[in-house]
Formats: sequence, structure tokens, C-alpha cells
Amino acid sequence: MLLNIIATQNNTPIIGLCARLLGKVMEWLYLFFSKGLNIENIGLCIIVFTLIVKLLMIPLTIKQQKFSKLSSLMNPELQEIQKKYKNMRDSESMMKMNEETQAVYQKYGTSPSGSCLQLLIQMPILFSLYYIISGIPAYVPQVYEYYEPVSKEIVADYDYYKYLNKAYDQYVLKDGEEDSYKYVDEMLGSFKKISEKKVVDILAKYSTKQWNYLKDSYENVDSMVKDLSSVKDSEWKELIDNIDNEDKKNKIEKLAEAVKAGDISELIDSGFSENVEKSKNKVMKINEFGPINLSQSPASVMGIAIIIPLLSFIAQWISIQISMSANKEQMADNPMANSMKVMNVMMPLMSAFIAFTVPAGLGLYWAFTGFFQVITQICINAYFKKVDVQDIINSNVEKMNKKKARIGIDTSKVSSTAATNTKSIKSKTQVNNKKSGDSETSNTVKYKAGSMAAKANMVKEYNEKNKK
Repeated sequence: MLLNIIATQNNTPIIGLCARLLGKVMEWLYLFFSKGLNIENIGLCIIVFTLIVKLLMIPLTIKQQKFSKLSSLMNPELQEIQKKYKNMRDSESMMKMNEETQAVYQKYGTSPSGSCLQLLIQMPILFSLYYIISGIPAYVPQVYEYYEPVSKEIVADYDYYKYLNKAYDQYVLKDGEEDSYKYVDEMLGSFKKISEKKVVDILAKYSTKQWNYLKDSYENVDSMVKDLSSVKDSEWKELIDNIDNEDKKNKIEKLAEAVKAGDISELIDSGFSENVEKSKNKVMKINEFGPINLSQSPASVMGIAIIIPLLSFIAQWISIQISMSANKEQMADNPMANSMKVMNVMMPLMSAFIAFTVPAGLGLYWAFTGFFQVITQICINAYFKKVDVQDIINSNVEKMNKKKARIGIDTSKVSSTAATNTKSIKSKTQVNNKKSGDSETSNTVKYKAGSMAAKANMVKEYNEKNKK
């Protein structure tokens, strides 16, 4: 069979598994609203689904924020280590540089992969969400059922329509004459890569116009058969002889005999157009989000649907501004700050562009992800204002020591090595103060209140006191 009516699920090992698990959440939501509240609406399910996913990801977001806070303290020390070994490329110097770098991370109870781990966990989730929202029938059986009768009929009738249309274009339609069955061309055209795509996946992205083309193809098939009565036996034979597949050749031979008899009702049921209309109405209804059809891209329908990419841009832009305000000190010390500012403008624009070109349901998910991100970021920022960074460090060090103790590493020796290696690291501020002739001694340095250097020095002094 040329077509496959099973809607496509992602089958890659990690993303596929994640998509199936989250797909169950989407299915439960649809059942809750449809069976429990008698509300069948994809848009409502997408919004609640997005909220649930964001809530599940809050622990990862907090961990990432903690690492960002610690990075603002670690960076001055790490930069000093890099400067110290800047022009040293021998193996001994590189080993010492690596040891001192590791010592800094150990002092703060974290690791260079601290941020990467959070991102690695989040990436499969983000990719799986794309597959779920863009292919809801594949993950929600109750939605798939609305497409199933139509998809089965298309599977059965596709080859018949293909060769009916080919015979009409080749032997009936005259040069310069208007094609009376152009809608059949359009219908077949939407499935021209049908061996690579699944029928339901294609139907799920059908516009109202495409559904009408499909309906017209069934309603007017009898008229098409009448027009094909003038096709000669030799012409049918020529058409059939060019078919390579033996099963398909036998299938089209039956079609030719039915056309010559003037009745193809046993092959194609013209009354099926009523089922197409029912499926179309149901599918369009569950995809309604106010005046917007979530199965269509704003680029294809324009009009009010343009509000979705605009909402996506606004949400992403606000989210970035809040995130930047929480890390403005770190941004000020970052040599790539200007490049990041450009990216902070480009990302909302890219978000709007993507939401403009993909089905509006995916754009809706994108927009509400941004808005929920704004809310969570505000809450997380408020939380970290009440948390002492030293408490975060102490907690991290304690966890790291417990982990090392479980695998038999002597934590006292590690702490001693870390203190010895980091003790000699001088901050940039200290060096500058000496050069400017600061009246303070080399052991008494004044830092700008609230600066990253001041915070780093507080951590250093705290660790030195504990050592004593």
C-alpha cells in the first residue's frame, strides 16, 4: 500500500521517548476537557500543557540560575588564572592551570559542566514539545479518530484518482481548455510525497480550501467518469503499460473496465463527500481559537492570526529583559556583552518569524512559553533576592563532599589543595589598586560596594576564616 494512515510519532531513542511521555500528558488533558468539561479545544489544551511543562522545568531553571550567580563570582578568579598562564603552553603549566581552575570550581561546589547539564536535560524536552504540538493527532488518539475515516478512504482511492486524473489530462483535456477538475490536481498535489509522509499528518495541516478540494473530488467523480468515456482502449493500455508495479497495474485495469462500464461505485464511493464534510467541520471546530484556526500558519491565512507571532515576539522580548536585569552585573563584566545584546534582539525576532511560518498552534505554544517564562523568572528573581549566595556555596560544597565521600575521595585533602591553589590568585581589582598607588597595604584592598570583585573577595575571606 502506497499510503500509511498511522500518524507519525518521533521514534528517536531519547526525544521519541520524551515525546511519548509528554504526549500522554497532552492526551490526559484532552480527555479531561472533552469528557469531563465537554470542551473539545486544542488551543486550551496547548495553553494548560505549556503551563504544566514550565512548572515541571522550574527546578532545572533554578539550578541554572544558581550556576549563573556563582559564575559571576568565579569569573574574576578564572580570568586571573587564564592571564597567569596566558603565554605558557608547556605541559607542566597547562596541568597547573587545569588544577587551579578545578580548584576554583571545587571552592564554589560546582563544575564546568554545571550549566551544560541543565541544558542537556532541557533540550530533549524542547524538541519533543515541537513534535507533540505540530503533530497532535499522533499523540492524542481521540483527535486521530476524526481523521481516520478520511485517511482510510484516501489510502484506498489515491491510485484511482491519480490515474483518472492522468487519463483526463492526457487524453480528454484539450490544449487551451480550462481544466474542470483542477481541484483533483490540488488534492493529489498535497499528497505528491505521500510515500514519505503519513496521511493524517498532511490532513492535520489542511486548510478549509484543501478540505473543500477533497470533498469536491468525491462529489464530482461520477462526472469525471462520464468525461473519460471517450478514452480509447488503446489509450488505457498505453497508460497501464507504463506502470511498473504489477499489483498497481491490475488495480488500474479494473479501474479502466469500470470507467468503460460507466460505474465505478464499487471502487470509489462518491457519497463519501459527506464524511469528508463531517470530518472537516469537527477538525476545524477543535482547532478554533477565537477567530484563529490553529492548524493553519499565520503566513498562509494572514488576518487576525498575525497576533500570534506578535505575542510571541513580545513575550520573548520581555522575558529577555527581565533575565538581563537579574544579571546586569555579570553582563557588565562580560567581554561578549555587546554580542549578547544583539542576540537578545535577534531571538525575539526569530521567535516571531518561526511563529509566523509554522501552524498557529505551535506559535501559540511558543507565545505562552514566553509569557510563563516571564512569570517564573519574576518569581525566581524574587527568590534569589532573599537567598545569600554564601548559603548556595555552602550547600553546593556540602553536596559535593558527600558525593566524593561516597566514592572514597578524601575531601579534606581536596579542600586543602583548593585553598592552596586559589590563595595565590589575585583579583584584577587588587592589581589595579597597587598600580594606582592606593594608600592601603597590599593586604587591605577597597572594592566597589556590590561589585563582583567585592563578592568574590567575601567568599575568599569566608573560606580562609573557616580554614583557620
